[in-house]
Amino acid sequence: MSESKTETPPQASLGSERPGAFISPNRNAWLMRCLGAALLIAGWTYFTLPHFGSSRFFLDTLVFTALGAYFFFVAYNARRDTMSLEKRLRLGLIMRNMELESMATRDDLTHLFNRRHLFERFERELETARGFHRPLSVLVIDLNGMKAINDSHGNRVGDKVLAGFGRFLAEQARASDVPARIGGDEFAVILPDTAEQAARSAANRLLQALDKTAVFEENDITVKVTASVGVSGYPWAADTVDDIMHLADESMYDHKRGQRAPVAAAGSAASSDRSG
Repeated sequence: MSESKTETPPQASLGSERPGAFISPNRNAWLMRCLGAALLIAGWTYFTLPHFGSSRFFLDTLVFTALGAYFFFVAYNARRDTMSLEKRLRLGLIMRNMELESMATRDDLTHLFNRRHLFERFERELETARGFHRPLSVLVIDLNGMKAINDSHGNRVGDKVLAGFGRFLAEQARASDVPARIGGDEFAVILPDTAEQAARSAANRLLQALDKTAVFEENDITVKVTASVGVSGYPWAADTVDDIMHLADESMYDHKRGQRAPVAAAGSAASSDRSG
């Protein structure tokens, strides 16, 4: 698929602009203020000076002073309102950019991070772990029985179960963790600064908490789910994102086959065979 090239309009060099072609808003404002002050002084000179020394001179001077104060007050308020509007527009733009960024990195259903963001973040976290010689772990979680839930209660309830599990996973995660939905009924959590044993313990705590939680309750329908969890990480399992995720998937399927057993980390069986 060929890529179309978009031509950008030529940009003028610094020396190609005509002098005075662009005048800053601040300069325009000061020019208008100076012009207003000059007109006020000219009016005062024309109408008031011929009556110097009389009572009319005093009254006309008082009128022009009041007019000057009034115009200054109006200009000050206009400037303040303009600055306030500019701040509101900038804040609105920042909020909109944050919303767009959230839409690009979040899953619509669960509001967890999406697959793309997880892998991008995983690459960055792995670089950090390598650079600072720190451990890094990941949990891969697959919800069991979602097809049966969809068949029994419909896809609407199934979606609410997934959304409820997303909230549960976000509540269980630490502030430094990165929980994400990576597709269908599969989730993952990046665990920075977490070694093998700590990651395995975190997986077992997650399963114990899930066993006590109903992820969906509505009217007379209460749904509890179980999950299969796989654990892998750096440097104890692999040293690339693809290999770490592959081993985490294998660990998850091992757990699914022996559901009642506690979670075993990737590579545990192999290491025990070598030690024997």
